[in-house]
Amino acid sequence: MHNFLINKIKKQLIIGFSKRAGKNFFGRKTIFTQGGGLKVKLRLLDFKRNFVGTGLLLTIEKDINRTGFIGLICYENGLFSLLLLSSIPSIIGKTLIGGFFNFNKFSASTFLFNIPTGSAIHHIELFPGSNGILCRAAGTSSFVISKDNNYTFLKMNSRWLLKLSNYCIGILGNVSNENHYITRVKTAGKMRQLGFKPTVRGIAKNPCDHPHGGGEGRGSPKKAQRTPWGKLTKVPTKRTKLFYTKKKLFKTLKKKNV
Repeated sequence: MHNFLINKIKKQLIIGFSKRAGKNFFGRKTIFTQGGGLKVKLRLLDFKRNFVGTGLLLTIEKDINRTGFIGLICYENGLFSLLLLSSIPSIIGKTLIGGFFNFNKFSASTFLFNIPTGSAIHHIELFPGSNGILCRAAGTSSFVISKDNNYTFLKMNSRWLLKLSNYCIGILGNVSNENHYITRVKTAGKMRQLGFKPTVRGIAKNPCDHPHGGGEGRGSPKKAQRTPWGKLTKVPTKRTKLFYTKKKLFKTLKKKNV
């Protein structure tokens, strides 16, 4: 009877959705290595984490759409929700404390000004009131470097520094399933089930499909390597991100007559 009730509650937190298959909102193909895959359903997770109270962890599950483990929580007022679990050992039947003051408890959400400096956090909001967007993949986290009267400075895994409001919500620890990077996809059929199509080299294509295509035999591209749309790639001097200093920013604004 216990499992029957849990399965009935789960059905209310699951919805169906259609895959994009690498297409944008115009319906045009923009990513050529996506498509197909098994039919999956989307589990509605609580990314707000703004409920204050205690709850029981009923189940621990693995969602195909997410790399970390998720759990079904029953709060003391009778509400149910699915949460992304942290890497702290989770046991079915354990009490979880959600709120903005118990920042040292397991899987408790709190404001950034409550979290001490030097600690690892995940499930972070970009601005107060939004969903937890940052650090939701398996085993990821960011570090609190310093604090100000109004802002908190975080260091991400990509070495970028972020300046967020003290009233954004975060959770202590890393995301669960830290050994996800060790798993290997052993067969090509498994990749097709996940929704990935095989990639084809540009040299093996026709000239109308890729700048590297055409020619006789295995010929290297005549010019520098390019993307299917003709942009330069794999060039040491070419940067994909803009790192503006004050002088460079002033020069670019001067050229544009701003």
